[in-house]
Amino acid sequence: MFLTGSELSLFTVGFLPGDTFLDRAAVLTAPGRPRELMAELPTRINDFLDTAVRAVRERFGGSVSYASLPFEGVDWTPFDVISTDAGYRSAGMADRFRDGIRAFVAQGKAQGKPVAITEFGCTSHRGSAGKGGRGGGIVEWGDDGRPVRLDGDYIRDEEEQATYLCEVLDIFEAEGVDTAFVNTFARYDLPHRGGGTPREDFDMASYGVVKVLEDRPGTTYPDMPWEPKAAFALLADHYRG
Repeated sequence: MFLTGSELSLFTVGFLPGDTFLDRAAVLTAPGRPRELMAELPTRINDFLDTAVRAVRERFGGSVSYASLPFEGVDWTPFDVISTDAGYRSAGMADRFRDGIRAFVAQGKAQGKPVAITEFGCTSHRGSAGKGGRGGGIVEWGDDGRPVRLDGDYIRDEEEQATYLCEVLDIFEAEGVDTAFVNTFARYDLPHRGGGTPREDFDMASYGVVKVLEDRPGTTYPDMPWEPKAAFALLADHYRG
């Protein structure tokens, strides 16, 4: 399968105002978000995707999809699979989560197309299951783009991550989701530092199902060793079943 993009409105210049990701994200969270601006977004997204899909099909013979966000209003007509990155369950919408997945699957069935969840997951600290897609926002970053410390005192909890993933997968399967992709295998920029202070165990902010143990500076593509977390084994058992 070829994905023609992922969350283009946020990660690409030209769909929302702003030169950087943070600028564009701020548009979505600002009070009184301009209705006209959001009303125009689906047209911009779909004009681009229509061109992109035609270009892809000239060169690629497999299925084509796009990792969308709900507010982008994607027209799924030219695609083979309906996909969304909005697969995160948080405490604030847990009571509506299953209904949302059911409605998304129904949208696919109405068009005779399978549905994929292209992103879902949970980080590895106590309470992260309630945060959903915001569990990684506990890192203070340096000007060099490297993590400095966690922004508070957190308790490492691999079991909470593992339990969350399997609970959400159970919902996906029960509601008829065809395919789901966990975010993510590893976050190499957020290593686990078990011998340091808890605020330096950056893996607690990682969605990875493995923990990266250490960095190897001075190499272009660091070959960092890793170890499975509880989620790794639980996912393996889940799919084996």
